[in-house]
Amino acid sequence: DKECPTELSHWRHDIPESLTQAWKILDQGRELIRATSTKYTLVTKIDTEEGSKLAKDILKGCEYIGTAALVIHDDSNGCSRSIRSFVKQSARAVIHTCLALVEFFSDGKNHKEDPEPAQKTGAVWSACDKLEKLPRNNRNAMRRDFMTWIIECQETYQEFEQMLEADSTEAEESEMTWDAFCGGQSSDYTAGEKPIITACLAIVKCSRGSINVALKACEDVGASITEGNAKILLLWIANIHEVSRRVGEGMTDLGTLLYPPLELENLMKEVQQQSKSITELHSFILEKPPERVIFPKDLVTLSGNIRNATKKRADESSEGIENALKHQ
Repeated sequence: DKECPTELSHWRHDIPESLTQAWKILDQGRELIRATSTKYTLVTKIDTEEGSKLAKDILKGCEYIGTAALVIHDDSNGCSRSIRSFVKQSARAVIHTCLALVEFFSDGKNHKEDPEPAQKTGAVWSACDKLEKLPRNNRNAMRRDFMTWIIECQETYQEFEQMLEADSTEAEESEMTWDAFCGGQSSDYTAGEKPIITACLAIVKCSRGSINVALKACEDVGASITEGNAKILLLWIANIHEVSRRVGEGMTDLGTLLYPPLELENLMKEVQQQSKSITELHSFILEKPPERVIFPKDLVTLSGNIRNATKKRADESSEGIENALKHQ
């Protein structure tokens, strides 16, 4: 995905006219495909030649969607990386399902009693529905990103918390044969690994809290946007959103390294990188707030507490990893 442009054109309102027109073109393509796909399937089952005429309308709909996507991706329209990514994914899905539907009938066979065309038509409709539900301004698209990262943090935390709390005695009795078959590797953490995992999970929790703080800060800054300060405030929002992306994606990378047996050296690097990303995020709120925007006191306090907690848990993780490496 392309990085966000230097300047976002809007937050929630004041969407450029060219962008408004792009959304209309995208809707025209979506509606044309949705209206034609069922008719195409029914007609082509009976007469392939007549169906090929309707295929041209499906192609036209795909061209509309592709044109709209190109306009949305143009830097001059100031769309966030979030909008660009959502549009690209959804547009590709529509075009892919349309292609699969049309190619299905290219074998020249009789498909009158075949249920598969109906399934492929359903896939086209589903892709069109997702395209219709796309967020259509920077605020909604970036907020969807924030919420996705927060949910992923929560799910990761719950997964490994349950692993730590599981009754290892019962698990050992039921999995002993399988462990032996796999070469004696256990799916449980060792006594030395548990403190490391506990500290790492605290970093996952700090990641979730950090992204939530960034989301609230963006809402506060977005509410303060005027014609005179829009450029600088939108740049601040774009920057903290990108740092939040690094925190969210970094949490995923950290989570993949928490399964036993631990890869200690790689885990050490990931802990340090995640701690660095979280610290950078909070510096935007604590040390680089946008001019003339005063954040609520409780938000600033929470930001400071999470930053301090992250450093403490990262130090605990690193110390535990270093001790574990010495005893290998």
